[in-house]
Order: sequence, then C-alpha cells, then structure tokens
Amino acid sequence: MGPTIQALNLLVTIAFDLYIMVVAVRFLMQVTRANYYNPLAQAVVKMTNPVLVPLRRIIPGFKGQDIAALVLCLLLIIAKMMVFKLLSLGQVTVAGYGINAAALALPTMAILAPIDLLNLFINVFLFAMIVIAVLSWISPGGQNPAAEVLSDISRPVTEPVRRWIKPIGGLDLSLLVALVLLQVLKIILIGNLMNIAIG
Repeated sequence: MGPTIQALNLLVTIAFDLYIMVVAVRFLMQVTRANYYNPLAQAVVKMTNPVLVPLRRIIPGFKGQDIAALVLCLLLIIAKMMVFKLLSLGQVTVAGYGINAAALALPTMAILAPIDLLNLFINVFLFAMIVIAVLSWISPGGQNPAAEVLSDISRPVTEPVRRWIKPIGGLDLSLLVALVLLQVLKIILIGNLMNIAIG
C-alpha cells in the first residue's frame, strides 16, 4: 500500500470514527440521563442534530431511547467499510481488528457493524473513566464540564463497582477495578464475537 493510500486510509478512518463516536456519546448521554445543559453535551448535540433530527422523522424512539442514533451509528460503520472497499484502501479497522476491506461482502458488514458498535461503547466507557481519573489527579475537587458529562456516562459501570469496593484508607480503588473488569470483558466478549464473525 503506497503512501497516498495510507494517508487516505488514515483520513477516512479518522473522519468516520470521530463522528461515529460523537453519535455514540449522544446515545449514551440519553441512556445515562447526562446533563444536556453542560457545554460539552451541548457541543455533542449541535454536531449530531443536523443528521439525527431528520432521521428521527423516519426512525422513532422506543421507550424513551434514541433508536435513530443507534441506527445512524450502524449505518456509518457500514458506510466506512463500503468506502474502504470501493476505494481499495486496504485494511479497515473493525472492533480493533484489521480486516481486508476488499473481501468484505455486505452481509458480513451487517454482522460486523453491531460488534464494532459494542466495542465502541466499551471504549467510550473506558475513555471516560481514564479521563475522570486523570482530571481527579490534576484538579481534585475542581469543577470541570467534561468530567461532569463523562462521570454521568460512566456511572452505570462505576456505581455497581463502588458498592462492592469500599475506599481503603481514603483511597478509592473502584475506578481502577472498573477499568480492569471492563477491559477483561472487552477482550473476552469482542474477541469471541469477532472470532465467530470472521472465523
């Protein structure tokens, strides 16, 4: 693969992955009832509304959940794989695995897309907890808009762990334990699903 194709591969990957992540964060913000008036949350809303608002007219929500955001994520993941295939950009990264895009058929893309989205959700939780930990070291007790939203998003993972792991000598190890457990879950779950999907 020549330098031009490598550069194009990188640009397409970044463009798709960043926007897919923003849409996924928008979905998780609603699920976790994050504060939508937070500046970071408002930025996410503004970036996703131009596509999500028209899509919601076709795909309604279900039990208060933004199904349009989920569908948009899946469509974008499939679109990314199709762009890689059509432009012959070599390997496309799906759920952390490099896959030869030229060999991907549409049914396979449809199977891989939910796995990639699940992997993305886990990565968002991991990223959120790492940023929270770093911010707590840099400015303990300080108010930070990013920390507030990320804390809201990661709460479904961190709170159950905090119930079991009590602070030891004033040191809260629950975040570290949650990170390790989530990483183990990711390795086992995504690894097995990808083995089934691509053999």
